[in-house]
Amino acid sequence: MISVLAVDLDETLLRNDGSVSPRTLESLAAWEASGRRAVIATGRPPRSARQIPPALHHLPCVCYNGAAIYQDGKAVYTRTMPADDVWQIVDALLTAMPGGRVGIEIDDVLYVNQPSERWGHVHIPDLLGMRPRPAAKIIMSLREYEQAVTSTASLPATAKALLSEKYDLAQIMPTGSSKATALHHLMEMWAISMDHVAAFGDDVNDVEMVQEAGLGVAMDNAVDEVKAVADRITASNDADGVALVVEELLES
Repeated sequence: MISVLAVDLDETLLRNDGSVSPRTLESLAAWEASGRRAVIATGRPPRSARQIPPALHHLPCVCYNGAAIYQDGKAVYTRTMPADDVWQIVDALLTAMPGGRVGIEIDDVLYVNQPSERWGHVHIPDLLGMRPRPAAKIIMSLREYEQAVTSTASLPATAKALLSEKYDLAQIMPTGSSKATALHHLMEMWAISMDHVAAFGDDVNDVEMVQEAGLGVAMDNAVDEVKAVADRITASNDADGVALVVEELLES
């Protein structure tokens, strides 16, 4: 029996306008009232993961594509790239793309070398002049990253690249981090098998989570890679796709 929901935010739980539908909120409330659990699993940092309806703020949150888990407002799991490797990667990217925009996520703050519209960012024109610190991820536009890697060395063993055409985003993450890995860790804490998890997602950072859950659900607006590993496809994020499945599970 499915007892845990793991739900991505953007274009999954959230509608295209960034809101959560009343029907979805009601279905999640009913799910928890039945004694079952729900988890947010997002690529967002903690600060923007919290920009959801207050009724969902109590939910545990897998952030940074699995590089951190927050529960009751505290980090209970973290995985970062070593400081020296972070600066090696940033130096290589900026050497290959001197005009490129690069961001570094450190302790829930995004440091960007050019002005950005991202939530909570700090503009640091000279990223390499910062004191080296471990980071949860490095971000760059996919287009600029693909241009940069043609003239840069491969990433160090402590890092991997997660490439999303859907969001035009390259995310350099700690090796071994993923939403699936973080969920496995959280389920071990709760003594619950992944077989009892239903995972919902739409983009490449959701593939492993959807594939390894007991019930993997792809949104109708998901990329083909997610649909290929899903057990079922639900309606889109703008058509209450999450609520449809949750309501069915409550009735089963």
